Amino acid sequence: SLHMSESSLRRRLQREDTSYQALKDEIRCEVAIDHLLNQRAKVADIAEHLGFTEPSSFVRSFKSWTGQTPTAYRDRIQELGQA
Repeated sequence: SLHMSESSLRRRLQREDTSYQALKDEIRCEVAIDHLLNQRAKVADIAEHLGFTEPSSFVRSFKSWTGQTPTAYRDRIQELGQA
């Protein structure tokens, strides 16, 4: 649907100093944050929605993206909102 081969897409992303995985992770992180803050979803439900087979895998990924677990992230943002 992008009208280019897989190798062409890979080269183009490389020229832009990114990768398919990096783009996928960026979108997953944005969606996860939205679900944590705006939809008040459970961590396990977010993990499933984003295609993770285990909630623990999602938690590890979220921590690598943000430096915090999903629960700690939500709690910190809520504390900042109440300050």
